[in-house]
Amino acid sequence: MNSARLHSQLEASVTQLREEKESKLEIICAFHEAVIVFKPDLTPQIINQQAKELLKHYPQDSDLIEQPLFFRNKKATIKFDLKQWLNDQITPSIPVTPASDPQEYLVWIRDPMTLKTTPLQLSAKALWTEKGLLKNVLLVIYDRSIHAQADEHKRLMEAAFNSYDGQFITNEKGYITHPNAAFCALTGLEVERLKSMTLTSWLDQQVTLKTTTNEVLQTLLQTRHWSGEVELHPMPNTTFYAVLSISMLADEHFNIEHYVVTIQNITDIHEAQLAIEQMAYYDDLTGLANRRLAFEHLDLALKHHKRHRTYAALFFINLDRFKSINDAFGRSTGDALLKQVAGTLKQMLRAEDTVARVGGDEFLILTQDKATSHNQATQNAYHLANKISKHLNRNFHIHETTLSNRVCIGITIFPFQENDTAEDLMMYADLAMSAAKRRSNQKIYFYEPSLSEVVIERRTLEHALTTADLDQEFHLYYQPQVGYPNHTIGAETLLRWHHPELGFIPPDKFIPIAEEGRQILRLGHWTLQKAFAQAKQWAAINPQFNLSINISPIQFYEADFIQQTLQIMRDTGVNPRNITLELTEGVLISDIQYALKTIEKLSRLGFRTSIDDFGTGYSSLSYLQKLPIHELKIDKSFIANVPQSSDDIAIVESIISLARTKGLLIVAEGVEKQEQADFLHRQSTDILIQGYLFGQPCSAEQFEEQHLRSKETA
Repeated sequence: MNSARLHSQLEASVTQLREEKESKLEIICAFHEAVIVFKPDLTPQIINQQAKELLKHYPQDSDLIEQPLFFRNKKATIKFDLKQWLNDQITPSIPVTPASDPQEYLVWIRDPMTLKTTPLQLSAKALWTEKGLLKNVLLVIYDRSIHAQADEHKRLMEAAFNSYDGQFITNEKGYITHPNAAFCALTGLEVERLKSMTLTSWLDQQVTLKTTTNEVLQTLLQTRHWSGEVELHPMPNTTFYAVLSISMLADEHFNIEHYVVTIQNITDIHEAQLAIEQMAYYDDLTGLANRRLAFEHLDLALKHHKRHRTYAALFFINLDRFKSINDAFGRSTGDALLKQVAGTLKQMLRAEDTVARVGGDEFLILTQDKATSHNQATQNAYHLANKISKHLNRNFHIHETTLSNRVCIGITIFPFQENDTAEDLMMYADLAMSAAKRRSNQKIYFYEPSLSEVVIERRTLEHALTTADLDQEFHLYYQPQVGYPNHTIGAETLLRWHHPELGFIPPDKFIPIAEEGRQILRLGHWTLQKAFAQAKQWAAINPQFNLSINISPIQFYEADFIQQTLQIMRDTGVNPRNITLELTEGVLISDIQYALKTIEKLSRLGFRTSIDDFGTGYSSLSYLQKLPIHELKIDKSFIANVPQSSDDIAIVESIISLARTKGLLIVAEGVEKQEQADFLHRQSTDILIQGYLFGQPCSAEQFEEQHLRSKETA
């Protein structure tokens, strides 16, 4: 009986204990946090479902405490020793009571698959019996991801709000609630004052918008954001330039909660932009508009007058003899004169008129005249031109020097022709100014179409040069160079152009245009190829025959001129000793050091060099002492009047004497009469003569027949 009762009591106790354990387990598993209950030896006794999910990539057996589960830092580079930390909770340095708070520690767990780390809060508490024996260790693990994100967001907001840009937040009614220190400093308003203001009242008080306040608010209602450049006036006489940004925060039902406002001071950027604009559109010396700005104003004015059928005038003004003033008194005096002229023009013209400096001593005036007829605009322009002449044709006192100033004025009335552009109008006014410059009395000239004929012809030639088929249109002609007595020693190569539509175009017309447009480089290269090949062919007939070729200054100063010449020499197989390269004095004087190096290289290759038109360009003869040249060519202008002109005789004799001293060969150009040849032969029988007396320029076939083969037969 007693045994049965005892068994029943034991069974009831076991059932009660089982139910209590299951109840405790249910409670633990109901927690949202991960919970692990450790036995006194720190082996897991209970692991709830949340803990299993958290530790799903790690073993959940008795070795759990030994695994590298947690780390001390976010990068997961410093391991956290969980076993040691739990041991510290079991064996505290001071007595622990059942009511003692749990110990906490922030750690990071890393997902071994994604390597993503998650912040966790560990909370451990040792559970003791009344007799002080350890029953269990309870470990609760809290996910701190949301808290970490909130902390990070808070730090970002604090960093943004403490930036150098002014910022504030408003409440739902638009009252300023949180102005930062930068905003207070920028606006000069205290925090308390700002908190009594709304966004719109602050805008009205201190901000100048490029739009209206209502338009700003309307944009905010449509897009919830507005940004634009504004002027900020913290004080009556102080202006800052800034970028203002306004964001409207609203809930899903479009109930406005806050406005967030940022203002960035861009005064330095604005001033830099103004400085850049000043450099781009204004003349540094005079402060007037430059050519670029004048062109833009003219383009707009032309469109306006075409649309409204009105007329205005464009003036092109040049200071006559300004170069002489610069040369005689120095650049500082010339600059001072330009400043005074600019100041005079600004004073006498209306503020809406455009006054520009478009060149060294060239000014442009664009009037805001709105004449209803071409004749009326012409009369108005003529009246203004006389007024300008009166103010500028006078003495200017500069640096204790009195300078007599005179101006030339070219005028074009526009619109002129239907398809005219701003560039055309500038050209018309420039052409009229050039015509005014040629006048001897009143130097005012209105543009007329005949002035454009030269320009049209030039443009036509430029286009024809660019598109020319060199082998079909250009030809080399040759003029003999004859030694005493009448023996052909060599020839000069002369370039001729026969255009299929324009006909024959003389060299003095197309060479300057080709040099200015740099088409001369293509022509020069083609000429060297053809001339070298011809020299090679004629050297087979006369090994001593010499062919002279003119070299353009543009061609001579190209960086690869030597390499190109050497390559053509190799391609044609010509002997460079049969070639003389003719250079003008201007080529040599412009950069004597470069010329010296280039001519020395040509000489080492075997080429001879000649100075063409000697004596016509520069009086200085010092360069002859430095340059390794071989020949001087006496210009035909000195030959034309010998032996009648004693002055020309003296010049020719001086050149011959100089050449003898230097041991140079002499070629006399432009010999057309026998008496000229006789005079030269009396000076020296070594002089080569070139001119119509012995032969006109002709084709290679004619030259070979008349001046080479005929000598062989003879």
